[in-house]
Amino acid sequence: MTSSHPAYSDGKAPYTADDRTYETYYKVFGDLSSGKRPLIVVHGGPSFTHDYLLPIGDLAGTHGIPVVFYDQVGTGLSTHVREKKGDTTFWTIDFFIDELFNLLSHLKIDEYDYLGHSWGGMLGQEVVLRRHPKGMKHFILANSLPKSEWWGQSFKQLLEKADIPEEVKKTIVSKDASREERWEAFRVFYAQYGCMVQPFPEDFLRSMDARFGEDADTTTLDAMNAGDLKGWDVRDKLGDIDVPSLVINGARDFCQDWVVAPFVEKIPDVKWVKLEHSSHCPFWEERDKFNQVVAEYLGY
Repeated sequence: MTSSHPAYSDGKAPYTADDRTYETYYKVFGDLSSGKRPLIVVHGGPSFTHDYLLPIGDLAGTHGIPVVFYDQVGTGLSTHVREKKGDTTFWTIDFFIDELFNLLSHLKIDEYDYLGHSWGGMLGQEVVLRRHPKGMKHFILANSLPKSEWWGQSFKQLLEKADIPEEVKKTIVSKDASREERWEAFRVFYAQYGCMVQPFPEDFLRSMDARFGEDADTTTLDAMNAGDLKGWDVRDKLGDIDVPSLVINGARDFCQDWVVAPFVEKIPDVKWVKLEHSSHCPFWEERDKFNQVVAEYLGY
């Protein structure tokens, strides 16, 4: 945590699934008993951690909004389940939806706003479409997508036009590159399209370490990509999203305009904001503006 973040409290919520109890690590900025509706912030990946999203915690200080972050089971400070590697019947969308509702129950949160970044936004779409929770009052789709295959297609488009050395591009797509080589190559690409704040912030690097580090745990990522997220596509269901929704993307985002277009076209109650000086992490690149957009949308 950096000194720019307000004070927080944290803990772990027990989450029982398949007759075993796991722990979901959470971090709360602000006061959940303040009477203001909390904002639940859900990280990307699957397999990243909440750390890179911490600038959104500024909302607790600037607007008094309680902000809740958490690490999904399988990553960060939550329970790791490496023995379930490759188990696509264990790692499912419903597993993570149930984890979210378990956390809300643990924190005694009945009404809330939801901000999902990247994979967190994909999960949020399924939360609404599968459960239609009455407690969710606003849904913020930050740098997200409605079809899993579009991630690779958009990434490839950007990689082809990126002003980076050909050797770096080859390493990114290589199946034989070592973990260290892959991360060094991704650092070059991410500096243009992932997080343009240089050097990368420490909080951002902590989340990247969960994916690319020496002790990285990609159990969740690998299983979800082979299971529920393989061929995942909810474009024809977006009209059933019955929560007021805000779509945010950046001008240099993995989630390009054509990727987020179905949200804007099909979600009944939707607003779209594009941040012109941002890539995939606008809460770093245009920190104050991003948070102001969110706060205004939530009525502050």
